[in-house]
Amino acid sequence: MKRLRVAVLMGGKSPEHEVSLVSGREVVRHLNPKKYDVLPIIISRDGTSFQLNNKKYSLSQLSTVNCQLFFIAMHGPYGEDGTIQGFLELIGVPYTGSGVLASALGMDKISSRKLFTQAGLKTPKYVIIEKMDSMSHVWKNFTPPIFVKPHNQGSSVGTSKVVKKSQLSKALNKAFSLSHLALVEEFVDGIEITGAVIGNEKPKASPLVEIVPKNEFFDYQAKYNERLCDEIVPARINKFLTKKAQDAALKAYQTLGCRGFGRVDMIIRGNDVYVLELNTIPGLTPVSLVPKAAQAAGISYSQLLDKIIEFAIP
Repeated sequence: MKRLRVAVLMGGKSPEHEVSLVSGREVVRHLNPKKYDVLPIIISRDGTSFQLNNKKYSLSQLSTVNCQLFFIAMHGPYGEDGTIQGFLELIGVPYTGSGVLASALGMDKISSRKLFTQAGLKTPKYVIIEKMDSMSHVWKNFTPPIFVKPHNQGSSVGTSKVVKKSQLSKALNKAFSLSHLALVEEFVDGIEITGAVIGNEKPKASPLVEIVPKNEFFDYQAKYNERLCDEIVPARINKFLTKKAQDAALKAYQTLGCRGFGRVDMIIRGNDVYVLELNTIPGLTPVSLVPKAAQAAGISYSQLLDKIIEFAIP
């Protein structure tokens, strides 16, 4: 059988550049050489060029790369938000993961929250804050602790847990350094879980992962450092809550129109499942949650990549 020529995109103009490189290199390492001819492509930090076979090219030359499929391993803005997907749509080459609209919605915490609520999913109570808004607007709606997040970043980048009112200004400045809008949400004290979803028209939910962070919350550092959190697969919840959370993950995935694969972050409090966000290009590093969930379902890393590619081929 002729090998499929796959270009793996990693890096890019994002705060998650380094993690993307780790994901991308792990993908390259696990793609079966009997099935794939692999081209590792590193997008520069400024997003103007890429490196292939130790040669540097203008990003506009990406359309000249001789491949049959792009495997996107780029996290955060310009990789996970529909930007690179739009470019690949224009040049007419298939790519892994969700399309332009679903990617953009998944990255935008405010838009996705609205759609989740309309679909009947529970989400934490939240307000949207602009730079000119008074901090008193926050305290009219909440009491500490709360979370402050930029509205369009992934992997908890720019997210702060505010436990005292005096911490709010710093948290908002951190969020506004990355986004023109901030999402302020209630702290839901419960069991933090994440659910991987794989597929297109008939997606399936993988075993749930329970996350027990050793920091204040499951922040950017904890997501890529096993020493900063415990990840338990399957999650230590009963069958009723397991099914309810998996159903919520599937509904969130289908509500945004995702395809290929994704990861839905949730909190369980009592018998309620709160959907936090959906990651359309979750981490694929050695410590990432989606490969761990797949492994619990009896799917190896290489088999997971096979499935992601299979769902990307028209």
